[in-house]
Amino acid sequence: MRKYYALVFLLLNFGAFAQQDIQHTQFMFNKMQFNPAYAGTKTTFNLSVLYRKQWVGIDRAPQTATFNADGVVFKKRIGLGLTVSYDEVGFTNRVSAETNYSYIIRFKKDYFLSLGLRASVHYTQIRWDQADLIDNFDASIPQSAVSRVLPNFGAGAYFQGRHFYVGFSVPHIFRNQGDFSIQFNGVVEPEFTQHFYFLGGFMFDLVKNVQIQQNFLVKYAINAPQSFDFNLSFILFQKVLVGVTYRIGDSIDAIVQWQITDQIRIALAYDFTITELQQYNAGSIEAMIGCSFIEKDNSNREVFNERFF
Repeated sequence: MRKYYALVFLLLNFGAFAQQDIQHTQFMFNKMQFNPAYAGTKTTFNLSVLYRKQWVGIDRAPQTATFNADGVVFKKRIGLGLTVSYDEVGFTNRVSAETNYSYIIRFKKDYFLSLGLRASVHYTQIRWDQADLIDNFDASIPQSAVSRVLPNFGAGAYFQGRHFYVGFSVPHIFRNQGDFSIQFNGVVEPEFTQHFYFLGGFMFDLVKNVQIQQNFLVKYAINAPQSFDFNLSFILFQKVLVGVTYRIGDSIDAIVQWQITDQIRIALAYDFTITELQQYNAGSIEAMIGCSFIEKDNSNREVFNERFF
């Protein structure tokens, strides 16, 4: 009788088994979500929207929509950014607003170090009323939605040269106790714990009009298995990126990005599940559209780092 109660508790408390933060295959195009120090490092004003549908074919599987905006001010030394996301897993949903601040120390030859801070607030809701209950008269099962607002802070560091980058971050420094108390016979108290991210990559010319790029993302949460994403991509004529990512023990992913103009780019990703879940779903899909507002006097400069880093 408590089947759905246990299911929702498991989804909320899956920090004991997996990552709680939002997952993106196109992490290399969405670094600010993982590291606040990335805000403003492109020297342009940037907007992007991402949508992810995980495990297509499984009812109430995770799906996420994310909006990012960032830019640089005060002689290109202060980066400011905003991330707003909606994440839905099972009968739970979370709306997050994250403000990012970075201080950028620039060196010669296009090297710079960025130090970032984040202030965030997360509105998390459990929709008990949407559960298809076996026993509607079980007093231990709530009949309405419950929610909590959880604030947090984060920090990160990001270092980039002309052909490489590396960063480390803790987007949520403090642990949040969910405390989703209900008026019946139970209390759901999932703990939202710290996540640690280490990311990096490099790019170099392979032949004329072809660059090769390698990206990686290491994710770690307390009491959860580590997650490793390794990506290898090729950039053709400064316009098209094609790549493949291996998420160890989870999926093999294909990515395509098209730089339509100097300002606008679109990207698609498809994850092929390699776990036992593959027999129950048709993979995961992810789409992104981004826009960078390049200054007119810089419109003819080489900007492949701006686009693909």
